[in-house]
Amino acid sequence: MNHSSNSPTDQTPEGDSPSWFERPENINKLIIGLLIACAIVTLADLFYTNPHAHFAIESTFAFQSWFGFVTFVVVVYLGKILRWFVQRDEDYYDR
Repeated sequence: MNHSSNSPTDQTPEGDSPSWFERPENINKLIIGLLIACAIVTLADLFYTNPHAHFAIESTFAFQSWFGFVTFVVVVYLGKILRWFVQRDEDYYDR
């Protein structure tokens, strides 16, 4: 079975076939790859001590991982709050 069909939903508005990152069958591969990379980076913290920590909390286990995640969540919710001021729907540019 050929998964690289060129149905209308698989093509960009310009008619080109989507890139590897845009194909729906590759989304799970990307998520699994990112989860593995995050686990490796988190486990690497077991073998590394930050010699240049400015605050005591920077020396806690997996500080870089959870701080990055919390920051990402805060940015996403701030974006949602900003949308109230901009008054555009999420799919404004897709229309």
